[in-house]
Amino acid sequence: MAARNEASKGASSLAIRKLAASDVPAVSAILHESPEAALWSSESLRQLASADPAAWVAELNSVLVGFLIGRIVADEFEILNMAVSHAHRRSGIGSRLLESALEFSRTVGSARAYLEVRASNGPALALYKRHGFGESGRRALYYRDPVEDALLLSLRLGGTH
Repeated sequence: MAARNEASKGASSLAIRKLAASDVPAVSAILHESPEAALWSSESLRQLASADPAAWVAELNSVLVGFLIGRIVADEFEILNMAVSHAHRRSGIGSRLLESALEFSRTVGSARAYLEVRASNGPALALYKRHGFGESGRRALYYRDPVEDALLLSLRLGGTH
């Protein structure tokens, strides 16, 4: 639950909600400060926001500080992109975004969640492993700038598969 006690000194409020078209500038700004995330165009983000996506944003005290974009394919949920602003990393926001996405994917009947992550992205690997993801493969030389492998991670959610 988000802290909502505004009377206490230093109170903060974290809210996770669906991506909206009005969020595109803030999501773009987070992407530009996050070289480990896939850099998507503003137009692509606007199209996603208008298509009722499996995409969420995190707002801390009404400021957008993170996002997660995924998609449902058959009975699987794929995490396509995720980032938290530098100033708010390692504060639990990524976990809350991931938990919201996984809850949604279970609700719609996904049997498995999966994603690709840079082999060198230690903080992201630690986050996903804390949430039960395991390595299920590797794509050699998948990423550019710099060139490196992608690790394929997956998590069984339930269902019949």
